Amino acid sequence: MEMFNQERRVAFPLTDQAPSSARHWFSEQSRFPLDLHDRVVLLLSELVANSVSHSGLAEPEEVEVSVRKIPGGLHVEVVDHGMGIDDATPREPDHFGLRFVDTQTDRWGYSNDPTRVWFEILGDEA
Repeated sequence: MEMFNQERRVAFPLTDQAPSSARHWFSEQSRFPLDLHDRVVLLLSELVANSVSHSGLAEPEEVEVSVRKIPGGLHVEVVDHGMGIDDATPREPDHFGLRFVDTQTDRWGYSNDPTRVWFEILGDEA
């Protein structure tokens, strides 16, 4: 499978269309093994939707997405300049999206100021 060697970055206005735009953008970047592609698309969509819903921001503010190849997989980051994440643990019931990220990635984390949620997915063919 053909994968890119450089980091790819893009930003989308914080609107209801942002998750769909992020999915389409990622799918157009390169060809990935199907299992890797599908996991990234789901996770990316969830995190961008979280930025739209929970950042406290709206258009013209943006959510930024970056993807880069790492040994054996991909590193993905979603960044906004909103309210941040308040001591989230994936087990808390009001953090369903982060629980999903926790169960579907090999590694993940977050930081605030700006709000940055990242994840890594490793795959045999990555």
